[in-house]
Amino acid sequence: MAPDTTIDQTFSAEVMLDLLPEHVNRFRVEDHVITYCNTAWAALYDIDRHVATGRRLDEFLSPDEMDGLRSQLAVLGPDNPVVTDGVPRAVRGDQDRWLVWVDRYLPSSDGAEVLSVGRDVTDRHLAELRLVESETRFRDLADKSSDIVWRIVTLPTPHFDYVSPSVDGILGFPPEEFLDDFDRIVEITDGEANTILTRLLAGERVDARFDLRFRRRDGSVVIGETSITTVHNGAQGVTRDVTELRRLQSATAELALRDPLTGLANRRLFDQLLATELARTERLDTPLAVAYIDLDRLKRVNDRFGHGAGDLVLQEAARRLSRMVEGSDFVARLGGDEFAVVYDPTLASVADWTACLDRAMAIPIPISDNMSVECTASIGVADTRTEGRDPLKLLAAADRAMYAVKKSHRASSHAFG
Repeated sequence: MAPDTTIDQTFSAEVMLDLLPEHVNRFRVEDHVITYCNTAWAALYDIDRHVATGRRLDEFLSPDEMDGLRSQLAVLGPDNPVVTDGVPRAVRGDQDRWLVWVDRYLPSSDGAEVLSVGRDVTDRHLAELRLVESETRFRDLADKSSDIVWRIVTLPTPHFDYVSPSVDGILGFPPEEFLDDFDRIVEITDGEANTILTRLLAGERVDARFDLRFRRRDGSVVIGETSITTVHNGAQGVTRDVTELRRLQSATAELALRDPLTGLANRRLFDQLLATELARTERLDTPLAVAYIDLDRLKRVNDRFGHGAGDLVLQEAARRLSRMVEGSDFVARLGGDEFAVVYDPTLASVADWTACLDRAMAIPIPISDNMSVECTASIGVADTRTEGRDPLKLLAAADRAMYAVKKSHRASSHAFG
């Protein structure tokens, strides 16, 4: 029998990676589960590399490294397969050690993975920090920075002894307002920022990088990513305006959990919300119901009037379903023409609720100024009081009930021609 060259090549590659001084790991994009790491990476987190495989990166990374991971994954993908995080990241459990990571996107039919290579830049990073502490160099760089560069001195009383000119363009206040009145920074920041500032002035350790919210002179809010370095008798830092970046990241995260056509929760968010509601109602010893809904005639609408008309039907169905829920109830589009509603069955009997939903879905849906279509729904319901609280079994029971209703609808349709 011929040798398995694929296995040999994989083994050879991993042996080579294990000899590298760089820290190498590979993980799945979907859930951050580690599929491989070399000895250097495992030693970084004081764990055997075979034990690390199968566990999530979140268990090992510092908050700083997690920020870097999120930033990398926000831009990494098939069209941008190699991304370098230029920011040195502090290692968990060793804040005096810093790494720079390069990530490569690895597409796969089983789910994309990322190969990460970390290089120790501690000496370089510390040298840069020492350079910043040089007064002449500090002011020369800071005055030209588009970010807000600042320094606080604690003696004899806390005060800013430097704020870069860029603060005027970002916050709408000239540097003099902060240099002359230290309380100005307190007035334009929220409670979380004030807590961090109080801890910093008290000599307590704070995170090396975090977001702060500032209120501009015109009343608008600026999100500033702030990096802090402790220096003799004070601290200095850089605040970068990341307002639009955070909005983009928030929108990206929202899209990952929402159906883009209807705006409803998608299957991933549905699973999370259902698990949360099941845990909550179990604590309260109250029931929970899941309704599985399938639009009966969407394929006919698509075939006869086109997918644009089908999209209108899906959007209107989503609106009608959303009007049926209240309180902690929620609606999701599971895919195609299938929806789910999670609700409290004690607010009304299941029969009344499904009857109301039947009537709502039976109303013709306009697809143009002079054309409407009927797209009734098959609805199946499952209740924790009879099916238990396992989310997969509960949803499967609702799915079976829905198919029984759909079968009866088909039988009625054939009976009446």
